[in-house]
Amino acid sequence: MKMLDYLFAPVALAGLVATGWWGLYQSPQRPANLAAQLEQDANAALVRNGYDWAHVRMNGQRAVLLGAAPSEDAAMDAAGTVLHSAWGGGVVLGGVTVVEVAVDPGRPVSPFAWRAVKTPEGAYILTGHVPSRRIATQIADEATRLAGGLSPQTDMHVAAGSPGGNWQGVARFGLDMLAEADAGEVRLIDETLRVSLETPDPAVRASLAAQVRALAAPYRGEPLIKGLPSWTAAHTPEGLVLSGKVRSEADRRELMGIAQANHTGEVIDRMEIAPDLPGGWIDALRAGLPHFARFRSGEMGLYPTPGDAGLAIEGEATGSTLSWLTGDMTGVQAPLPVTVWAYPVDVPVPEAPGIDFTAEPAAACQQAFGAVLANSPVEFEGDTAVLSRASGGALDRLMAVSHLCASDLLIELGGHTDSEGDRVANIALSEARAAAVMTYMVSAGFDPARLSAVGYGPDQPVQSNDSPEGRAANRRIEFRVRTRSE
Repeated sequence: MKMLDYLFAPVALAGLVATGWWGLYQSPQRPANLAAQLEQDANAALVRNGYDWAHVRMNGQRAVLLGAAPSEDAAMDAAGTVLHSAWGGGVVLGGVTVVEVAVDPGRPVSPFAWRAVKTPEGAYILTGHVPSRRIATQIADEATRLAGGLSPQTDMHVAAGSPGGNWQGVARFGLDMLAEADAGEVRLIDETLRVSLETPDPAVRASLAAQVRALAAPYRGEPLIKGLPSWTAAHTPEGLVLSGKVRSEADRRELMGIAQANHTGEVIDRMEIAPDLPGGWIDALRAGLPHFARFRSGEMGLYPTPGDAGLAIEGEATGSTLSWLTGDMTGVQAPLPVTVWAYPVDVPVPEAPGIDFTAEPAAACQQAFGAVLANSPVEFEGDTAVLSRASGGALDRLMAVSHLCASDLLIELGGHTDSEGDRVANIALSEARAAAVMTYMVSAGFDPARLSAVGYGPDQPVQSNDSPEGRAANRRIEFRVRTRSE
């Protein structure tokens, strides 16, 4: 009998496990059956691990992974998360047994931009788009190693649209460049790596610049390797700080006056007089400082030593501020190069709160554009296609709305005139004005493939042309939102 007990014990144990499993997962008193529970757990695991593009449908213990995957790596990583989302997976443990990957390709983001910052304290900040969570983890691990074990601050998001090739290798090369300096920033925008560093040693500057320029195709490197500045304007928690050397007291007062006239916060003067400072720079500072004073963040530095960076303006600002800055710096005569590495940021849109951009995306987008234009029409200089600087606020809000709109919507920019003058000339003017707005939006980072410009001239009036008020209303730019099926 004892031998029989040993023989039947495993069978009894297996039966007990099977009975327990059945009672736990298939009981009619359970609020959901096993498949429903696994589906709930798998989708929760996807959300918890940042796969917000994905969802799961269960067929028994077989999972089907759906969604618009930003990359093949991202799809495989998400499938692994689903497989181990409940009780380790497998038949006996009651988890997911197989994951069928049935994802669609995600719509590419444009531009595909990633950024790494090294602070003066030696910490790293990582933000922007990455091809997969695995690559994001590896980049964060590399930054931790370079920071001596200090974990970076991260806000990286998986997205489709990476330019391919050795994207991860280029990003890690950027981190290696940051490790060579006390502080700095690198930005990988599509296939261009911009490296902004400051080091006092001319030989080190030359070496770093050569390494950045030597990036292998399809990538290209743009170095801005600076020495020590003689003068800076910097946005800090204290306010806008002007520091360094100027040639005269008159220059000092002038620069302070420009900053105070254009900056909404406090301007702090830490400048000193140095008559031996190399000349020829005051015109460039006059042109750039009014716009830099309106930046959200950044630094404007003067590096006048021969062979150094010249004037460098870096940071973040509204699209209109960057557009006017670029225009005013064009043609400025300076002894050394003038470099503007600045990036657009969105502004609040008072007309947008309360608009649901998800239920009916095209209608919501059209509503928001119409509300902004009703409050602030886009204006031009006289009878030209040159955008008026008075329209800067409207253009910034229109760009902010465009980023709230669904990424698969198309936007037609329509130019309209009143009926006065030659019709053919009016159509040409209206088309040129629509094209000017399109050029502005593209320069601010909007995908040109989603934009079109059409000139309607006087053919679609919204009011009678018999009064000055009616003619003014007919001279307008309209945004028409379309889906790809239209």
